[in-house]
Amino acid sequence: MDYPKSVPSVGLVNGKFVNEDVIAGLPGSLIPATWGNSVTDELLNVVKSAGLEPSETDATQVLQAVKKLSQAGEDKHASDLGAANLYMANYAPAITALKDGLALRFTAGNANTGASTFAPNGLLPKPLVNLALSALRPAEIVGGSVCAVVYSAALDSWVLVYASGGIALSGRLLGVKTFTASGTYVPAVGMKNVLVKMVGGGGGSAGIPATGSNQISVSGGGASGGYAEAWLDSAAIGSSQTITIGSAGASGPIAEGNGGSAGSGGTSSFGSLVSAPGGGGGNGVALLALPGFGLYTGGFPNQAPSGGNIVSTAGAAGSPGICVNGSVLAGHGASSPLGSGGYGSSALSVAAAPGSGYGSGAGGIGNSVNRPGRQGGAGGPGAVIIYEYA
Repeated sequence: MDYPKSVPSVGLVNGKFVNEDVIAGLPGSLIPATWGNSVTDELLNVVKSAGLEPSETDATQVLQAVKKLSQAGEDKHASDLGAANLYMANYAPAITALKDGLALRFTAGNANTGASTFAPNGLLPKPLVNLALSALRPAEIVGGSVCAVVYSAALDSWVLVYASGGIALSGRLLGVKTFTASGTYVPAVGMKNVLVKMVGGGGGSAGIPATGSNQISVSGGGASGGYAEAWLDSAAIGSSQTITIGSAGASGPIAEGNGGSAGSGGTSSFGSLVSAPGGGGGNGVALLALPGFGLYTGGFPNQAPSGGNIVSTAGAAGSPGICVNGSVLAGHGASSPLGSGGYGSSALSVAAAPGSGYGSGAGGIGNSVNRPGRQGGAGGPGAVIIYEYA
């Protein structure tokens, strides 16, 4: 669309129409029928393309049409004509050059399986990057999804700002995997980072021997397992990691004259990246003659975890068992962040309380006079919990 410069004697001045100047004796410009019709047809095409019926009395139809077409965004959307990881689309009017901030949409024909590119109207393909400005990971685009991209001149790349059905949103929680038995962790598709929480197995409590007419016996609680939290990226994790779950500390057996020592909890680990040792078990206890005072320690924690870059703490010690002039108070098992320690069992004929939940110590146990020997309790097993993020 332009002024009718090629029409002879049209009377343009400086390339534009002018009015007749009677005083100066200058004629006005002519408006050729061909030019007038072409201008009218061009405006009518805009009106009709928006689905409006042309009206001689409505002077707002071109404005209505422009707004409607802008809302539809048909010039900014096209279907993908490429293949997986190689996205291409043709727009009308054609995109002939890339400009900073150019925003386009396309409906993807295929899911991406890794790093990808995008090319409108046959221009050179440019990398597609996510909101974290890194190469796309698998499934950030899924087949049939509507994708919105913006060209960044600084990056010389297309930034994927939206993908329906995909996992392009950086930081989204993909899921939680809880291991209570040893196994293998395989990252979910699209995983970029994980938050690992783990606890080692809790220690058991010692058994106590049978008592005579002037004897008592009492034990402390088991220690809790070490606890660790770590933030790890996909590069450190790789394709998989071996998960080891720390076993529960075994209960201490009954033994004549001395109670049997309890077992320590096992170490939980996430490959070689993070590990949390188990808590110590209670030691065997000797009979105490009355009257008397006795303090029998519970299990002690082992060394601190390794690899915990958020939290890394050794377990807590089990509470001691106490006797004062024949009165006994069994020690409680230590609690962990993922479980409650077993309660001290000083009542007659009540079994030792095991650790409740993950990584907690077993409760101690106590005997007054003339009671049979009693077995200690088992600690709580370890656990590994993995939160996966896109």
